[in-house]
Amino acid sequence: MKRYVGIIVIIAIFAILIIMTIVRRNYNNNIQINIEELAQRIVKSSSFEDSLEKVDNELIMNTYGFLPDSIEEIVSYQGSGASSEEVLILKVKDVNDVNNEKEIIETRLNEKKDAYASYMPEEVSKIENRILIEKGNYLILCICNDYDTVNNIIDDYL
Repeated sequence: MKRYVGIIVIIAIFAILIIMTIVRRNYNNNIQINIEELAQRIVKSSSFEDSLEKVDNELIMNTYGFLPDSIEEIVSYQGSGASSEEVLILKVKDVNDVNNEKEIIETRLNEKKDAYASYMPEEVSKIENRILIEKGNYLILCICNDYDTVNNIIDDYL
C-alpha cells in the first residue's frame, strides 16, 4: 500500500511540473509590449554616454537584414556613430521565427564588433556585454553603459 502512495506522489509531482512548464510557456507567448513606450523608458534612462535618436524603420530593417514578412513591429534608437550604443525592440509575427531573427541580430552584432575593434576598441566590450532578451514574440536589444539600470527598467515593464 505504501508503495502505491509513493508512486501516486511521484506521478502528481511530475504532473505539476508539466503543468507549470505549459503555463510558463503560454505566459511568455501572451506578453504584450508597447515597444515604443519601452524603448522611450530605456532611452530616457541615464544608461548611455551618447545621445540616441530614433532610426527609420526601413533603414533598420535593411541594416540588420530582417525579412519584412517576419517582423510585425520594430523600433530602434542609435547613437551618433561615436559609440556603439543602441536600443532595438522588435515583435516577430510568428514565435517560431524568433530564433531566426535572433541569429540575424547576432550576425549584425559580430559585424559591428569587428568594425569598432579597429578604431574604437573600448566599444567592443559594450557590444559583447549587450542585453538581448527574448520574451514571447519580442526581442529586446540594448547596448549601453549601465546594464543593471536597463535590466531593471525591462523587468519592471514586463
